[in-house]
Amino acid sequence: MNTDIYNNLSDRQKQQFERFSEMLRQENEIHNLTRITDPQQIMIKHFLDSLVALPLLEKYAKTIDRAPFLADVGSGAGFPVLPLAIAMPDWNFASIEATGKKADFQSKVIAELGLENVEVLQERAEDVGRNEDYRQRFDFAITRAVGRLEIIAELTVPLLRKGGIFLTWKGPKVEEEMPAGKKALHVLGMENIIQIPYTLPGDEQSDYRLVQATKTKNTPPQYPREFKDIKSSPIK
Repeated sequence: MNTDIYNNLSDRQKQQFERFSEMLRQENEIHNLTRITDPQQIMIKHFLDSLVALPLLEKYAKTIDRAPFLADVGSGAGFPVLPLAIAMPDWNFASIEATGKKADFQSKVIAELGLENVEVLQERAEDVGRNEDYRQRFDFAITRAVGRLEIIAELTVPLLRKGGIFLTWKGPKVEEEMPAGKKALHVLGMENIIQIPYTLPGDEQSDYRLVQATKTKNTPPQYPREFKDIKSSPIK
Protein backbone atom coordinates (compact mmCIF):
# COMPACT_ATOMS: atom_id res chain seq x y z
CA MET A 1 0.00 0.00 0.00
CA ASN A 2 1.47 3.32 -1.09
CA THR A 3 0.86 5.88 1.68
CA ASP A 4 1.25 8.60 -0.96
CA ILE A 5 -2.44 8.00 -1.71
CA TYR A 6 -3.25 9.45 1.70
CA ASN A 7 -0.48 12.03 1.71
CA ASN A 8 -1.75 13.46 -1.57
CA LEU A 9 -5.17 14.26 -0.13
CA SER A 10 -6.08 17.87 0.63
CA ASP A 11 -5.91 19.29 4.16
CA ARG A 12 -9.71 19.26 4.31
CA GLN A 13 -9.83 15.58 3.36
CA LYS A 14 -7.24 14.71 6.01
CA GLN A 15 -9.29 16.62 8.58
CA GLN A 16 -12.34 14.63 7.54
CA PHE A 17 -10.45 11.39 8.15
CA GLU A 18 -9.31 12.60 11.57
CA ARG A 19 -12.87 13.49 12.57
CA PHE A 20 -14.13 10.16 11.19
CA SER A 21 -11.62 8.34 13.39
CA GLU A 22 -12.73 10.32 16.45
CA MET A 23 -16.39 9.58 15.78
CA LEU A 24 -15.69 5.87 15.26
CA ARG A 25 -13.89 5.61 18.60
CA GLN A 26 -16.59 7.57 20.42
CA GLU A 27 -19.45 5.58 18.92
CA ASN A 28 -17.66 2.31 19.57
CA GLU A 29 -17.91 2.98 23.31
CA ILE A 30 -21.70 2.82 22.92
CA HIS A 31 -22.14 0.35 20.08
CA ASN A 32 -19.71 -2.37 19.07
CA LEU A 33 -18.84 -1.23 15.54
CA THR A 34 -15.23 -2.39 15.24
CA ARG A 35 -12.61 -4.31 17.20
CA ILE A 36 -9.97 -1.86 15.92
CA THR A 37 -9.88 1.16 18.23
CA ASP A 38 -6.27 2.36 18.22
CA PRO A 39 -6.04 5.54 16.07
CA GLN A 40 -2.96 4.29 14.21
CA GLN A 41 -4.61 0.96 13.45
CA ILE A 42 -7.82 2.68 12.36
CA MET A 43 -5.71 4.64 9.90
CA ILE A 44 -4.02 1.51 8.53
CA LYS A 45 -6.62 -1.25 8.82
CA HIS A 46 -9.68 0.83 7.93
CA PHE A 47 -8.67 3.98 6.06
CA LEU A 48 -5.59 2.93 4.09
CA ASP A 49 -7.05 -0.52 3.44
CA SER A 50 -10.12 1.14 1.95
CA LEU A 51 -8.07 3.51 -0.18
CA VAL A 52 -5.94 0.73 -1.66
CA ALA A 53 -8.59 0.41 -4.39
CA LEU A 54 -8.34 4.06 -5.39
CA PRO A 55 -5.88 3.66 -8.32
CA LEU A 56 -7.95 0.82 -9.80
CA LEU A 57 -11.21 2.73 -9.49
CA GLU A 58 -9.73 5.87 -10.97
CA LYS A 59 -8.26 3.90 -13.87
CA TYR A 60 -11.64 2.48 -14.90
CA ALA A 61 -13.43 5.77 -14.20
CA LYS A 62 -11.47 7.33 -17.06
CA THR A 63 -13.57 5.26 -19.47
CA ILE A 64 -16.81 6.84 -18.15
CA ASP A 65 -17.90 10.24 -19.45
CA ARG A 66 -19.81 11.23 -16.28
CA ALA A 67 -19.49 11.02 -12.52
CA PRO A 68 -19.29 7.28 -11.64
CA PHE A 69 -21.78 5.45 -9.42
CA LEU A 70 -20.42 3.01 -6.84
CA ALA A 71 -22.30 0.68 -4.47
CA ASP A 72 -20.74 -0.82 -1.33
CA VAL A 73 -22.56 -3.95 -0.16
CA GLY A 74 -22.52 -4.73 3.56
CA SER A 75 -20.60 -1.56 4.39
CA GLY A 76 -20.69 -1.99 8.17
CA ALA A 77 -19.41 1.13 9.93
CA GLY A 78 -18.64 2.67 6.53
CA PHE A 79 -15.72 0.77 5.05
CA PRO A 80 -14.61 1.09 2.35
CA VAL A 81 -17.37 3.40 1.12
CA LEU A 82 -16.85 6.45 3.36
CA PRO A 83 -13.06 6.70 2.92
CA LEU A 84 -13.58 6.43 -0.83
CA ALA A 85 -16.31 9.09 -0.70
CA ILE A 86 -13.93 11.43 1.15
CA ALA A 87 -11.19 10.77 -1.40
CA MET A 88 -13.47 11.09 -4.45
CA PRO A 89 -15.99 13.87 -3.72
CA ASP A 90 -17.15 14.03 -7.36
CA TRP A 91 -18.32 10.40 -7.38
CA ASN A 92 -21.76 9.09 -6.35
CA PHE A 93 -21.91 6.41 -3.66
CA ALA A 94 -24.60 4.10 -2.30
CA SER A 95 -23.82 2.45 1.04
CA ILE A 96 -25.92 -0.67 1.60
CA GLU A 97 -26.04 -1.78 5.25
CA ALA A 98 -28.96 -3.62 6.85
CA THR A 99 -27.91 -3.23 10.51
CA GLY A 100 -29.54 -0.15 11.98
CA LYS A 101 -26.80 0.97 14.39
CA LYS A 102 -24.20 0.79 11.63
CA ALA A 103 -26.34 2.59 9.05
CA ASP A 104 -27.21 5.25 11.64
CA PHE A 105 -23.54 5.78 12.45
CA GLN A 106 -22.73 6.22 8.78
CA SER A 107 -25.48 8.83 8.48
CA LYS A 108 -23.98 10.73 11.45
CA VAL A 109 -20.53 10.68 9.83
CA ILE A 110 -21.93 11.82 6.48
CA ALA A 111 -23.71 14.75 8.13
CA GLU A 112 -20.72 15.72 10.28
CA LEU A 113 -18.23 15.57 7.40
CA GLY A 114 -20.54 17.16 4.84
CA LEU A 115 -20.42 14.19 2.46
CA GLU A 116 -23.18 15.08 0.02
CA ASN A 117 -22.17 12.31 -2.39
CA VAL A 118 -23.29 9.31 -0.28
CA GLU A 119 -26.74 7.69 0.06
CA VAL A 120 -27.17 5.19 2.91
CA LEU A 121 -29.63 2.37 2.21
CA GLN A 122 -30.63 0.51 5.37
CA GLU A 123 -31.81 -2.53 3.46
CA ARG A 124 -30.75 -6.07 2.74
CA ALA A 125 -28.49 -6.29 -0.31
CA GLU A 126 -30.66 -8.90 -2.03
CA ASP A 127 -33.67 -6.57 -1.78
CA VAL A 128 -31.70 -3.68 -3.29
CA GLY A 129 -30.49 -5.98 -6.07
CA ARG A 130 -34.09 -6.77 -7.03
CA ASN A 131 -35.16 -3.11 -6.93
CA GLU A 132 -35.31 -1.73 -10.48
CA ASP A 133 -34.13 1.67 -9.22
CA TYR A 134 -30.77 0.10 -8.34
CA ARG A 135 -30.47 -3.15 -10.29
CA GLN A 136 -27.76 -3.03 -12.95
CA ARG A 137 -27.30 0.72 -12.47
CA PHE A 138 -23.82 0.95 -10.93
CA ASP A 139 -20.40 1.29 -12.55
CA PHE A 140 -18.69 -0.31 -9.53
CA ALA A 141 -19.97 -2.70 -6.88
CA ILE A 142 -17.62 -3.49 -4.02
CA THR A 143 -17.58 -5.37 -0.73
CA ARG A 144 -15.12 -5.90 2.11
CA ALA A 145 -15.08 -8.52 4.89
CA VAL A 146 -18.63 -9.71 4.23
CA GLY A 147 -18.49 -13.41 3.32
CA ARG A 148 -17.37 -16.10 0.95
CA LEU A 149 -16.86 -15.13 -2.69
CA GLU A 150 -19.70 -17.22 -4.11
CA ILE A 151 -22.14 -15.64 -1.63
CA ILE A 152 -21.06 -12.02 -1.95
CA ALA A 153 -21.03 -12.35 -5.73
CA GLU A 154 -24.77 -13.00 -5.79
CA LEU A 155 -25.43 -10.12 -3.41
CA THR A 156 -23.24 -7.66 -5.32
CA VAL A 157 -23.10 -8.40 -9.06
CA PRO A 158 -26.83 -7.76 -9.79
CA LEU A 159 -26.18 -4.09 -9.01
CA LEU A 160 -23.65 -3.73 -11.84
CA ARG A 161 -24.36 -2.49 -15.33
CA LYS A 162 -22.74 -4.28 -18.28
CA GLY A 163 -19.12 -3.17 -18.36
CA GLY A 164 -19.16 -2.52 -14.62
CA ILE A 165 -16.42 -3.63 -12.21
CA PHE A 166 -16.81 -5.95 -9.20
CA LEU A 167 -14.18 -5.59 -6.48
CA THR A 168 -13.81 -7.37 -3.16
CA TRP A 169 -11.17 -7.24 -0.42
CA LYS A 170 -9.81 -10.67 0.57
CA GLY A 171 -6.99 -12.43 2.41
CA PRO A 172 -4.97 -15.53 1.46
CA LYS A 173 -7.90 -17.87 2.19
CA VAL A 174 -9.53 -16.56 -0.97
CA GLU A 175 -7.70 -19.35 -2.82
CA GLU A 176 -10.09 -21.80 -1.16
CA GLU A 177 -13.03 -19.71 -2.36
CA MET A 178 -11.92 -19.15 -5.95
CA PRO A 179 -13.24 -22.33 -7.62
CA ALA A 180 -16.81 -21.85 -6.37
CA GLY A 181 -16.50 -18.07 -6.55
CA LYS A 182 -15.47 -18.08 -10.20
CA LYS A 183 -18.39 -20.35 -11.12
CA ALA A 184 -20.84 -18.02 -9.39
CA LEU A 185 -19.33 -14.94 -10.99
CA HIS A 186 -19.56 -16.52 -14.45
CA VAL A 187 -23.22 -17.46 -13.95
CA LEU A 188 -23.98 -13.90 -12.84
CA GLY A 189 -22.41 -12.41 -15.98
CA MET A 190 -18.80 -11.74 -14.96
CA GLU A 191 -15.53 -12.43 -16.80
CA ASN A 192 -11.85 -11.43 -16.54
CA ILE A 193 -11.54 -12.51 -12.90
CA ILE A 194 -8.16 -11.57 -11.45
CA GLN A 195 -6.44 -11.25 -8.09
CA ILE A 196 -4.38 -8.18 -7.20
CA PRO A 197 -2.04 -8.59 -4.18
CA TYR A 198 -1.27 -5.72 -1.84
CA THR A 199 0.26 -5.01 1.58
CA LEU A 200 -0.34 -2.46 4.32
CA PRO A 201 2.21 -0.32 6.20
CA GLY A 202 3.79 -2.25 9.07
CA ASP A 203 2.29 -5.47 7.72
CA GLU A 204 4.42 -6.02 4.62
CA GLN A 205 4.47 -9.81 5.09
CA SER A 206 0.68 -9.99 4.93
CA ASP A 207 -1.08 -11.52 1.96
CA TYR A 208 -4.05 -9.35 1.06
CA ARG A 209 -5.84 -9.50 -2.27
CA LEU A 210 -8.34 -7.53 -4.28
CA VAL A 211 -10.47 -9.80 -6.47
CA GLN A 212 -11.68 -7.97 -9.56
CA ALA A 213 -14.07 -8.98 -12.34
CA THR A 214 -15.83 -7.26 -15.25
CA LYS A 215 -19.50 -7.63 -16.13
CA THR A 216 -19.97 -8.74 -19.73
CA LYS A 217 -23.59 -10.02 -19.60
CA ASN A 218 -26.75 -9.05 -17.79
CA THR A 219 -27.38 -11.00 -14.59
CA PRO A 220 -30.13 -13.64 -15.04
CA PRO A 221 -33.41 -12.33 -13.60
CA GLN A 222 -33.70 -15.00 -10.88
CA TYR A 223 -30.70 -13.52 -9.05
CA PRO A 224 -30.30 -12.43 -6.31
CA ARG A 225 -32.40 -14.99 -4.44
CA GLU A 226 -33.52 -14.80 -0.82
CA PHE A 227 -30.51 -14.79 1.48
CA LYS A 228 -31.44 -18.11 3.11
CA ASP A 229 -31.25 -19.70 -0.34
CA ILE A 230 -28.02 -17.91 -1.25
CA LYS A 231 -26.39 -19.19 1.95
CA SER A 232 -27.79 -22.73 1.96
CA SER A 233 -27.42 -23.36 -1.76
CA PRO A 234 -24.75 -21.12 -3.36
CA ILE A 235 -24.60 -20.91 -7.16
CA LYS A 236 -22.69 -23.83 -8.67
